[in-house]
Amino acid sequence: MALIAWFLYAHKGELNRETLVAYGQGLHAVTFILAFLVLPLVGFPVSIFLFLAGVRFGLQGGMLVSGIAVLFHNFAAFRLAHGLFRSRVRNRLRRAGHNIPSIKPEHRVWFTALFAALHGPPYIAKLYLLALTDIPLRIYFWVGAPIYVAFCIIPVGAGSAVMNFDPKWIYILVGASVALLLFGYWLKNRFGSVIKGEG
Repeated sequence: MALIAWFLYAHKGELNRETLVAYGQGLHAVTFILAFLVLPLVGFPVSIFLFLAGVRFGLQGGMLVSGIAVLFHNFAAFRLAHGLFRSRVRNRLRRAGHNIPSIKPEHRVWFTALFAALHGPPYIAKLYLLALTDIPLRIYFWVGAPIYVAFCIIPVGAGSAVMNFDPKWIYILVGASVALLLFGYWLKNRFGSVIKGEG
């Protein structure tokens, strides 16, 4: 979101509602979706895709596309982390005197929820870092992915609001932002001390 805000500020003289809507509506749907599926896995900022999904497809369509993309990212990141580069990363960490922490089975659900909900590391770093632990796919996917999808509502909603400005969406987005932020703080305060020694 910060990157989007900076871009909008830097181009404020040449950007207006009509320009943004025209650009978003002009995106080829299939090309956009394919790029959304692949590019965040190699580090491209996901917030740009979320915002453009709202512009291109509206709130409902944007959330559908974003939800599918986020589910794919979670599944693909887990498979990549447990396949292609897991042993290489572990070996490099071991040579540097570090290791990937082992997370106790009773803390895995809350650790995953907390890690996904808290802001800090970039989206793709969070996906790969958590996938490199011993958390199983069923927890990684079914606990983490829905939280990432829930956080999509804000940038997708912002993109949708550009298309069809309605004051009620401002209130909804602010309310959703506050609710998700409070949920993240609650998780941190409730379970942060319990799992502090895990990772």
